[in-house]
Amino acid sequence: MNTSFIALSGPTNSGKSTLLNSFANKKVSIVSKKIQTTAFNIEYSIYYKKTKMIFIDTPGFYKDNISDNYLREAYQGLERADIVVFILDINNKFRHLDKIKNNLNNIEKKILVFNKIDKVDNEEILTKIKKIDFLNDFDQIFYISALKKKNTEKILNYIEQNTKKNSRKFTKRISSQKFFSEITREALLNYVHKEIPYKSLIITDKIQKGYFVTINQTIIVRSQAHKKIILGKNGKMIKNIGIYSRKQLEKIMKKKVNLFLKLKISKNI
Repeated sequence: MNTSFIALSGPTNSGKSTLLNSFANKKVSIVSKKIQTTAFNIEYSIYYKKTKMIFIDTPGFYKDNISDNYLREAYQGLERADIVVFILDINNKFRHLDKIKNNLNNIEKKILVFNKIDKVDNEEILTKIKKIDFLNDFDQIFYISALKKKNTEKILNYIEQNTKKNSRKFTKRISSQKFFSEITREALLNYVHKEIPYKSLIITDKIQKGYFVTINQTIIVRSQAHKKIILGKNGKMIKNIGIYSRKQLEKIMKKKVNLFLKLKISKNI
């Protein structure tokens, strides 16, 4: 079976994780409206026709003052890829186009995807793409809505047609513990404002599987003030975080989940 590694790259909130979830037909990468939601490369394999496609969801590194960890992860994802999919949100102002252009030089196979076309009309699409003076540098261009799965299969067909051999690279899978922690981090990003989610660490301490799945997690924060915010008035905030995370985990695992969260303060994160 032919195998290809495909990196999903582009500015923060362009829809990389939504596109990956669309390809997988389930949640495999967290999604949030906040910047830098994806903290590390997430790899997920799908089988399409006679091709194994290993997608690498990279952190959105097209941002000023990005941390070294995000940047390192993003570049490693591009280096591992046989095909790179650059994704732009057609509904927003195009930013950091120079960084995308500079990344094209060392990539053999690259495609450009304009996402969220369901939110704009054709005239606006034509006006916006005229601002990009390096469209001819891409092997192919697609116009899609990842959320509504419009034209997304065209990308899979293109990848299948341009995968000619078995890749000798190895898949880097994340552990269940790390993935479950990411689901709760998504809840934290959605419910807690400002910088707190980025200065917190979530550890999945224990997973016990049976008729139910019982998961114990610790949310580690830097200060008593951060702990108080995450707890919320009468514990309402952490309750909402737990409910959101539990429901997402139940959808993924297709089982009843008992999720227990505890808070811990540590300045060493």
